[in-house]
Amino acid sequence: MRPRFATLSVGLFLAGLMSSSALAQTKVVRFLHNETDPPSIEFFNKAIAEFEAQHPDIDVQMEAISTDGRLQKVMASINTRSMPEVFKLLPEERFDFAQKGYLVPLDETLEEIGGREAYLEGSLVEVDGKIYDIPYTLGNFGLYFLRRDLFADAGLEPAATWEDLKANAEALTDSGTYGFIFPAGKNRMASIFLSEMIWAAGGTYFDKELNVVFDNPGTVKALTFLRDMAKFSPAGISSYSYGDMINVYLTGQIAQDIYAPRLIANAYANTPELFENTDVAPTPAGPSGVGVRFVNANGFALASEAVGAENIEEAKEFLKFIVTGERLRDFSLTAFPHLVPPRQDVQEEVIQTGIAELGGREDIARAAFDISNGLDFESEAGARFENGKVIRSGVTNPYIGAIVARGIPAEVLQRVVLQGEDPAAAAAWGQAQMEAVVEDLKD
Repeated sequence: MRPRFATLSVGLFLAGLMSSSALAQTKVVRFLHNETDPPSIEFFNKAIAEFEAQHPDIDVQMEAISTDGRLQKVMASINTRSMPEVFKLLPEERFDFAQKGYLVPLDETLEEIGGREAYLEGSLVEVDGKIYDIPYTLGNFGLYFLRRDLFADAGLEPAATWEDLKANAEALTDSGTYGFIFPAGKNRMASIFLSEMIWAAGGTYFDKELNVVFDNPGTVKALTFLRDMAKFSPAGISSYSYGDMINVYLTGQIAQDIYAPRLIANAYANTPELFENTDVAPTPAGPSGVGVRFVNANGFALASEAVGAENIEEAKEFLKFIVTGERLRDFSLTAFPHLVPPRQDVQEEVIQTGIAELGGREDIARAAFDISNGLDFESEAGARFENGKVIRSGVTNPYIGAIVARGIPAEVLQRVVLQGEDPAAAAAWGQAQMEAVVEDLKD
């Protein structure tokens, strides 16, 4: 009995060693993003399983969080040096995080997946000559959606200008129907919407020398316009953010909505009759003569060891996998036409496949994929608006991220729309707040 018992003990001991060795060889890659729609989650789970099958020594641990919650999660993880290896990076965070050493440069990784020429113009952004995130989708927040049936009943045409938009909103607002909707909560979506309006009115936050110029006629015009449009919008706009721009529209109570293509994707999936009665038209032009869209590249970045990331090489392999080939195509189709692929080699395939899955509505698909006349927070400094076009200065803004993160633009909007402050006074207050942030960052 003793020899047999000893053999069994040795066997168990060796098995335990092998098991411990296998566990020691498994490298964990943490993955944080804010694509929380069920089809997107299903896609990521499938892609992760496929990646892990190809890389049995890597364990990808995913966490999906709301857009508004992502910022708090990222900042808390930086402060505790526990950042996920792969994470969704906001454009306005890029410069600050790269300068502070929070990110891993990805120039070599980019070359391994096709280089710069594989991507649409403007989707790759450098910081001091280096790339720090790989885009996986482009966001387009400037589509003008309207209720075809309500417009027909009232004998109205889609708005070509802000004046038309306001006149339509007034005509279409009655008991149970609102002529317009916009977000006025203290959140990033409100800052995005206000920015679109400021640019369409000819203003910017910064000039090309990176001086704060927020207190300008364009800002005052935008605030005045939104103060007036609040009369034709639901009272709930005081807290509205991303999801509300869709969910309230889906109640059938909204006649006009300027938002991202996710609205029509949700209408197609959940309210077929409303989908059939929804049209898309060119973004109404503001006083600058341009209808400006907020268009930004959503990218995945790699956190550095300085903020607690581990297993960087394994994280690079997962990053390359998730942003290329069939994965990029399939992800772009999970909420078509909201998720615009930034790579040229998959765009037309996604459009053609998606049209068939969107009731044949090519008009909506093409509009969603039109990212012309777009700006985002980082690229807006010194932009000009001439002959119906947006002309970028080419300056990348290192200060705007902190301003948006503090909610200053959204608070300016609230001061006017919710508190009744004079638009010129609110613009001056915002100017002072932004100048203080810039001074702090320079110090």
